[in-house]
Amino acid sequence: MQKDSNVKICIVSNSHPTNDVRLYYKIAKSLAKIGEVYLISTAGLTNKDQNPRQCVVSSESKWVALYQLYLKASKIRPDVVICVEPLTLFVGFALRRFQRTKIVFDVHEFFADAYAERFTPVLRYLAYRSYLSAERWLARRVDYVFGVNHLILKQLTGSKPWSNAHVLPNYPVKNVWDYNCEIPHSIHPICEMEFDLIYIGGLTVDRGIFVILESIALLRKVHPYVKVLIVGRFHNEDVEKTFYAKINTLNLNSVLYYQAWLPAEKIGVLLKRAKLGLWIFNPANKRMANALPLKVLEYLSAGLPLITIKTEIMNALIKANHLGICTDYQPQKLATAIASLLELSEPDYDVMSRACSHIVEEKYNWEAMEPELLRIIQTLAPGK
Repeated sequence: MQKDSNVKICIVSNSHPTNDVRLYYKIAKSLAKIGEVYLISTAGLTNKDQNPRQCVVSSESKWVALYQLYLKASKIRPDVVICVEPLTLFVGFALRRFQRTKIVFDVHEFFADAYAERFTPVLRYLAYRSYLSAERWLARRVDYVFGVNHLILKQLTGSKPWSNAHVLPNYPVKNVWDYNCEIPHSIHPICEMEFDLIYIGGLTVDRGIFVILESIALLRKVHPYVKVLIVGRFHNEDVEKTFYAKINTLNLNSVLYYQAWLPAEKIGVLLKRAKLGLWIFNPANKRMANALPLKVLEYLSAGLPLITIKTEIMNALIKANHLGICTDYQPQKLATAIASLLELSEPDYDVMSRACSHIVEEKYNWEAMEPELLRIIQTLAPGK
């Protein structure tokens, strides 16, 4: 595909860093094949010389951030602006008003559900409906909408599909972990170890962190020397305190290793040290139950069979393709599922591991999505 350097594309975000995996390593790098790309955010790395360029603006609040994002983007005079959050759509509207920029809304979260979770159960539905109504009102006024899956897009568009809306899944790039990177000093000791099980993600109650600990305690009864690595951030001090208290109470200090969050590009270093992947969440949380997280596909890309929770999406991917086990959200059921995969013979494990990496290489990869992204953006901003 021929590159037209006159086409300018801005990606703006007020929450994701400029080195975000989806925004930089996928969307921005793909679009750099057809034009000049500028990824502008309030955090991350700065790169002024190489396409795609990364720009960081300073801000004191989310409202100041929007103004700073607009000022930076307006100097570039983009043909297309990709807005990542509902609030950044106002940056897009301003650019369209003064510079006739085309607006794309890249929807990668159930924003209304996440917002409603901040409220008490009594107010939750009202908060959800109010936020969703506002989001839909904004989305109807853009030129194109991307959604990472059909459910997110359907929530936004309703029962009748929009002609200017398209699913653009957040799949990993091919061979995402087939590279050598500098190992941070803080994880050198861990990188010399082998782990039976790894969990990478947010450390919250709804992501099942306490269920994970209880299942490991049960697993130790049949696999006393199991080694488990948990990588992630705490978002609540009480959860963090309870986490460490449970480790002591359940006597897990000798088998469980905790590593604070790492940059996304370093995660592969740890995945290569593990045998099985763990993706746990409370299925009562519809936002989590209706998502196919990038982390799941990154586990598979690394050849890690997965233990996860029974949902329609996970059953269709993991169970149907024999890539691991889907089980109930209960410590005993999880412990049993983990044990059954740990007890696979080496040939059987190798077959499952190869199936995991193969399905990503053949189907669930970003390269399969890229042509449609380029086609749509070129339609919005034809070469000058």
